[in-house]
Amino acid sequence: MVPAVLATAARPEGTAVTQRCKASSPSPMFCKSKVSKMFYCKICLSEFPNKKGQKLDKCTCIFCKECLEKYVSYSINSGNVLKLPCPDALCTKRGYITKNEISLLVCDDMFQKYEKLRKNKEVAVDKSKTFCPMAGCDGVCDGLPGVAQPTVCQECGYTFCFSCKENWHAAMTCKEYKDIISDSESGARFVDILRENGESGDIKECPLCQVLIMREAGCAQMMCGHCKHIFCWHCRKSLDSDIMLRHYDKVLAETN
Repeated sequence: MVPAVLATAARPEGTAVTQRCKASSPSPMFCKSKVSKMFYCKICLSEFPNKKGQKLDKCTCIFCKECLEKYVSYSINSGNVLKLPCPDALCTKRGYITKNEISLLVCDDMFQKYEKLRKNKEVAVDKSKTFCPMAGCDGVCDGLPGVAQPTVCQECGYTFCFSCKENWHAAMTCKEYKDIISDSESGARFVDILRENGESGDIKECPLCQVLIMREAGCAQMMCGHCKHIFCWHCRKSLDSDIMLRHYDKVLAETN
């Protein structure tokens, strides 16, 4: 969840500055100049000189740099990396923060974390790509979704089946191969055991990376510990860009 202040209704930019000008200066020209050099940050609800602000390229909304840095860092740590929306919940242009802007706002370590998480999610979203299943390898491999085909990782040289992610099985289907391999060779087929023995509704796959997640209690907003994808536990719809969780407002309206 993001800080509640992001959704706080704010007065139009420049309002307070204009009022102060009227009270302190009889010159309209001076007031106009004063307004043009200040902006109103809708995150911390404070006024700053323009030089302390950061205007977003995609929507021209402006915020103080300190607030934007905290907002971006919070989003990255929460796994919201595919598209960071403008912090103004009422932004009419539906703007977002670009990769270049993110690199200028956060430290190198945080930006590297952002790039790694973004890579994980982009691979999870694109079904024609997959990570090499070899432990310790971060190689990305291409293939046809759902088709059993030999795939060679360019990073480590491991050859596997693009469909089932097991060793390549040229003369057998994926099901035939899984039926004959031993428990020791397949890691005791832990995934299959969980699917068969887990209580109804307690275990589900992440809709992006298919890692199994067990939910014991809490709200329906879930974040995958593997790829950091945020989704609704009940319908598995993505909540990555739904910072204000309006998805549940719609669900509540439909049930009433």
